[in-house]
Parts: sequence; structure tokens; C-alpha cells
Amino acid sequence: MRETTNIFKILSSYNRSQQEISQFFAGLPALRFFTLRQDVASLTDMLNILKRHYYSVDTIMEEVHQPCERLLLYCSFNRKRKRCVDVFSLIKTYEGHCCTFNYAALNDDRDFLLTDNSDIEFYVDPSAEYEQTNIISTSQSGRGSGLSVVFDVEPEDYPPWSPLFSYGAKILLSDPNDYPETTVLYKYALPGKSLDIKVEPRIFQCDDEIRRVPAAKRGCWFHDEVLLEHTNRYSFETCNTECKMQQYEDTCGCIPYKYPSEKLYPVCEFKDLECLSDFRAYGVGNASVCSPPCFMECRDKKYSVTSDVMPLVTDLYPGNVT
Repeated sequence: MRETTNIFKILSSYNRSQQEISQFFAGLPALRFFTLRQDVASLTDMLNILKRHYYSVDTIMEEVHQPCERLLLYCSFNRKRKRCVDVFSLIKTYEGHCCTFNYAALNDDRDFLLTDNSDIEFYVDPSAEYEQTNIISTSQSGRGSGLSVVFDVEPEDYPPWSPLFSYGAKILLSDPNDYPETTVLYKYALPGKSLDIKVEPRIFQCDDEIRRVPAAKRGCWFHDEVLLEHTNRYSFETCNTECKMQQYEDTCGCIPYKYPSEKLYPVCEFKDLECLSDFRAYGVGNASVCSPPCFMECRDKKYSVTSDVMPLVTDLYPGNVT
């Protein structure tokens, strides 16, 4: 999370001091972690100023995020260079805004568009009668196959109030068809190092004959049996997220900004932190009250990852990148 010139200029024009503005930026992580702060009134006042200039919590959080075009310096797939803007897009996760590759979960998030996909394989979903998806896949293996990215975390842009203990990036790995919250693996990448990640899937299948058994007895849903609000393909993880979103709305009257775009309900602000904090502390998010019940998927994929950290071999990349 970084300070931005435009927000700084707006608050300065209302005679807010540099210290007050820095406190505003430092307070923004509370909207992700639901940590109750003592200066809620001051933070709310500055947020209201920004709202007069057509800002919202959503747009503020997107602006203080490092732009993907500055984070991603070089991208290749199966050893062939690709434009990073073609294969990455900005989405929301439980960690906030992230630059994502191969994400195909929710209807309200933007899909990537390859300008040249002649050498790209796309995943064919056997559970959807062999329908081709926009998920990129590969039949190759070994080091160099799959996605390779060089990125710059811009350590000089870290503000002095940053709570982070080191420079680097958190790499989230999840099923491309799920909202990244319930089942997410992660690895940390540090500057000057090469992080090699190997992803291994386990595939679970069920025969169609099981459909004759009531869902409550079999304890699972097929992807086409339940219609969720944000996706046309059921998943246990996204069902849990939508259930939690509904409980936030019922309890606090708002939806935290990090969840999928929700036009019907307001996004939570600083004034809602006390309720959000209580929601998390007392475990209001009880999956047993979800409607429909969030059963596991009858056909699903689970992933495991292993990784190696090595020095960055600069000879593999163009000089202007390294």
C-alpha cells in the first residue's frame, strides 16, 4: 500500500497536514484487517472529503495499490515472451487488490485478452461437457515451462508507516475457478532471488449416477446444480465467500471492499470497523446457516506446491529488465 499524489493534493487543499494525511494512508489497512482504531472520526472526516471528489473506498484502495504495469516487468509462458498486460488483470482477493494470472472465477471481474494466442493451449473442462475455458494450460513440464515473471516491488516506494517487516511479494495460489479466500496457498518472493514454484493437482471425480442421491445425503454439489450470485460455476470456496458476504451485510449493513463487487449494498468504511471487528472476533460467519448449504464439489481439484529459492540468473532476461 502506497501514498498517492492525487489523494495527497486533495486532502492538502482542505488544510490537512502531512502528518494527518500520512495517518489516513496508515489507517487504510484497517479496512482489510478489521482492526479498530482510536482515530475513526478523523479518518472518516478525510474519507468524506475524498468522497466529495468522487472517490470511494473501492477506488481509493485500487489507487494505493501498486499498478500491475509497474509491478510486472517481464512475462513469458513456456519460454515465449508475452505482454504482461495480456495475461494479468487486477482483481480483489482476501488480501486486497492483486495482479492475477489465469483467474476465471467471478462474473464481475475482467478477463484477460491475449492479442496473440496462436501458441497457447487452453484448458478444456471435462465437467462442462468438454467446454473450452479462458484458462491457459500447458502440456510441457520442467523448469522454464508455464509462467515466468520478473517483477519490481519498488522498495523505495514503501512508506515509513508500512507495517511490513521486509520488502517482497506474497504469491497466492488458488483454483482459477474460486474466489481466493477459503483455500489459498502462498509463497513469499524476495528481491534479487528466483522463486521456482511447482504446482501439483489432485483431481476428484464422481459418477453422474450420484445425482440421484439427495445433496444433503451425498454431501456434495455438481457445478451446475447450484446458482451462485457471482459465478455460473458452483464452487465450495465461492459459496462460502457469498455466504460470509451476506452475513456481513445482515450484521453490519455493508460489504468489506475486498469482496466481489456488490452494487446492492454499501462498501464498509471506517465507521463500520467496530461491527466488522466484532463479526470476526465472535465468529458470526457460521457456514451452517448458509443458503444454499455450502457442500464440497462432487468434481474438484486440489493443489499442493513445492518451491526452490535460487539466485536470479540475469542472463535469461533482457538487460533493460534486470
